[in-house]
Amino acid sequence: MEFFFDLLNSAATKRDAKAYISRLKSTKRVEKPAIPSHQPVEQNRHISPPSHGVNLGGFFGHSRAVENTPVFKQYEHLDLDIQHAGTVHVALVKVAVPQDLKDPTVEGIAQTLSQLARLSMVPCVVVDTRPQIGTAFHEVRAEGARQANRLVDAIEKFRGSRASKVDSVMSLSDNNICKVFSRELLLRPLREGRIPVILPIAHTESTQRATVVSADDVMLALTKELAGLTINHQADEHPGRLAVKYQALQKQISVDRVILLDPCGAVISSGPQGRAHVFVNLEQEFEDIAKELSESNSKDIGETRIHLKNLQLLRSILTLLPPASSAIITTPEEASRSSRISRQAAQVSSVGTRRKRNPLIHNLLTDKPAQSSSLPRARLGPISESTEIVTSTFVKKGMPLTMLPDPRTTPWTPHGPRINLHDPRIDLPRLVHLIEDSFNRTLDLEHYLNRVNNRIAGLIIAGNYEGGAILTWETPPGVSPTDLSRQVPYLDKFAVLKRSQGAGGVADIVFNAMVRGCFPNGVCWRSRRTNPVNKWYFERARGTWKIPETEWTMFWTTKGVEDNIVSSRDDGHANKTDLFTDYEGVCRNVEPSWKDGKADD
Repeated sequence: MEFFFDLLNSAATKRDAKAYISRLKSTKRVEKPAIPSHQPVEQNRHISPPSHGVNLGGFFGHSRAVENTPVFKQYEHLDLDIQHAGTVHVALVKVAVPQDLKDPTVEGIAQTLSQLARLSMVPCVVVDTRPQIGTAFHEVRAEGARQANRLVDAIEKFRGSRASKVDSVMSLSDNNICKVFSRELLLRPLREGRIPVILPIAHTESTQRATVVSADDVMLALTKELAGLTINHQADEHPGRLAVKYQALQKQISVDRVILLDPCGAVISSGPQGRAHVFVNLEQEFEDIAKELSESNSKDIGETRIHLKNLQLLRSILTLLPPASSAIITTPEEASRSSRISRQAAQVSSVGTRRKRNPLIHNLLTDKPAQSSSLPRARLGPISESTEIVTSTFVKKGMPLTMLPDPRTTPWTPHGPRINLHDPRIDLPRLVHLIEDSFNRTLDLEHYLNRVNNRIAGLIIAGNYEGGAILTWETPPGVSPTDLSRQVPYLDKFAVLKRSQGAGGVADIVFNAMVRGCFPNGVCWRSRRTNPVNKWYFERARGTWKIPETEWTMFWTTKGVEDNIVSSRDDGHANKTDLFTDYEGVCRNVEPSWKDGKADD
């Protein structure tokens, strides 16, 4: 019980914990049926034993509790997706320069890996000693073996945990392509719940000579093999038969996580404060971050190159895996963080106390970063000198992001071009479906088009209309429409499909694009006071205001709006100057465009 108690303390919320417990209960749905009572008892011995560790059944499918976590989600949605009972779920792990780690850190990593295995996420570990060029082969192999044995011994100290060093599973073709030599040699320990610790040593196919290979190449080769992408087939083999083979291999193994334990930790921005990227949507952000790292003037060029190399590796791996797979980059010290620490920290209750979480266990429980990437940067910094912040980057293949117009070439300003929803680049039926599905209401399209066309600053579309935002330039009451200096940047619609709410970071992706790319100087919006999304908005807004005599709360990300409330009068209302007055006037007077005639959400 202590294991589960400590483990659940790594969850972000009580709902995450409930989700985990509900997944444990759901295992009964996928367990092998009991043998009928009339069958001889001896036959039970021939029944294959259940898979390793704790059978979590639907753990890796959708969960009602997780989808209802306080994130951008407007109402309940239940989508049962029970995984194949025989599937072995794998986390590919690379441990960089383990020879530099102290024994307590190695033991902490071992504990975390054993916890993952007990949760039916079997780690497959690659040891990367990063040998210097010119180091003799026997020295590299000996050091790698020492570190692999060190990790194996640490893992096996924990009750019920097993591990083994594997140094003969890789081969190297004549054209220097790293492959898995024996699929069965790799899969056998994984099926048994035993953690393989692999050395980046391969045997050449032509001479069977052992040689050092890149740990990154080993990670890619393991990904291809475990994902079933190395099927041997004849040139004239029927595509249907090949598809059946491929599907069968995918049912055997599912690579759900990729974990890089690197002393450099999270991918760091090259900005003046050098903050970590909390979440990276590769489809949208890879090129920009790679360029930023390549052109970085950082004093530690070696570390910057490692950040870039890690990101390139994850891009190559996640491209080969299903969209649901994710990755995390963190330091060995963070990965070794014991759940017991979080329990001790939770006992100290005070304002500003932030629980310490093991990022790997947290990620397994939630498939999200420990902190939302769309939170204001100030809230990701230390609250006090004693508060320690997890330096981890959560990475997904993600989805493309479309911004019309592209603010990198056409900044969104009152003097800039306006667009309308009849633009041929916009799929209006899909956009309407997105809005109506997200709000669960029917849009009065004609009224809406008449209201927003020719005042739209821009559109943000995530993926295939899985999420989006419509932003407009609004004229405050009493201000001439020709006075562009008083135009207010307004978030008119923020929508995420129900099936994408609370998962995949769609809302974070759209919100980040809005406040960092499109309107970095600030934007305002309103929401009905009873809207369940408001908690999510409160966390991301710089300020809020309950508009008197209305049902709306106003939000803004603009710096200095609150400074415009200069004093309070005896009647409880505030004396306000232009900026605040303009924002409040717009949010008070925007007309709703729903067919039911009710106010906006």
